[in-house]
Amino acid sequence: MWILAMAMFINRCGSMVLLFMSVYLTKHLQFSIPQAGFVMAMFGTGSLCGAFVGGKLVDKIGYYPILVWSLLLSGFMLLILGQMHSYWLIAFFTFMVTATGDAFRPANSASISNYSSKKNYPQAIALNRLAMNLGFTIGPILGGLLATISYTFLFWADGLTCIFAATFIWFVLPKPIPKAVQQGFSEEGSLKDSSLDPLEHASGDVTKVVSNQSPYKDRFYLAFLVFTTLYATAFFQFFTSLPLFYKNVYQMSEKHIGWLMAFNGIGVAVIEMFLIYFIQHRWTKFNFISLGIFFLIIGFMVLVPVHGTYILVISMFLITLSEMFAMPFMSTIAISRAPQESMGQYMALYSMSWSIAQIAAPLLGTNIIAHFGFSALWFVLSGIAIIAFSGFRWLQYKSA
Repeated sequence: MWILAMAMFINRCGSMVLLFMSVYLTKHLQFSIPQAGFVMAMFGTGSLCGAFVGGKLVDKIGYYPILVWSLLLSGFMLLILGQMHSYWLIAFFTFMVTATGDAFRPANSASISNYSSKKNYPQAIALNRLAMNLGFTIGPILGGLLATISYTFLFWADGLTCIFAATFIWFVLPKPIPKAVQQGFSEEGSLKDSSLDPLEHASGDVTKVVSNQSPYKDRFYLAFLVFTTLYATAFFQFFTSLPLFYKNVYQMSEKHIGWLMAFNGIGVAVIEMFLIYFIQHRWTKFNFISLGIFFLIIGFMVLVPVHGTYILVISMFLITLSEMFAMPFMSTIAISRAPQESMGQYMALYSMSWSIAQIAAPLLGTNIIAHFGFSALWFVLSGIAIIAFSGFRWLQYKSA
């Protein structure tokens, strides 16, 4: 898990293209805000395809080759994207970046299941996210500095770190245990540890499904994915509308946008893993998710009545709290509910729910901004988050 986390850290240190893409398209290439929204939606469209294909491939050939090849191919796509200036070519290669790269997501989730035990899922997920967010503290800051020199450097840094992470996994991460041996360990472990597994017996959480059950027949899981998508649609304005808000309304430079965005990564990296360790058994996962959604609603609404740089910091802090409380427990529910035989498909659907949100978020956000302004967007997003909040409360009621 630590080696996997190190690979994630290497990859995320270069995560800067997505953060600055909307500003790059509107300010550097002079695209309109709706045009930028369409290109940003290509990230989500590619992610949807990548997650679906990746999940299928994980179940067929295993997660290990997917981890390597998705990062490698995505890195080369980023290098090509940085050379494009045509609107349609940019849209196409934006799609290709995540069509290749987001096959990594179901493979990563499946690898967490392999390299950790069920009782350690929350900590394993938190460690994975810790690595992501440590890298994410570096990516926006470095990206902001590079963007002041040339946006081309963003694509080179992001692409090369993907390639380096793929190389690191290939040479350092242990190869998976053969399936037959792994199943033997799994059966033995289930006899030993089932009575101690907090995920199986956590109050208010349903995690067991029939072995070999398709996720498409798991109605509870499908409802969970719908409400996850709604939450993610609101949260993903972090990558699209918020940078535009900082640039257009507050006239912030790329360097200062990078520092403000890095505040999110720093907060999650410093607090989340320790927070999860201490709180995971004190409340149900659905309660923590609901609390996270509440923080997201407040994080958007504080932007409406008050104008000032300090309010941006408060908003970012609330959005960061939302991420820390909601996302780890969403991932835990998804992983712990999936039977081993269908892990790839379950994780693919979970990744696809985020991909759908990544398509909807920029299209929704940029069009509302263009026609009604930023304040209207914050109200709409809060309404979407309230629906998600109500949905997760209903799921908790159904699982009781």
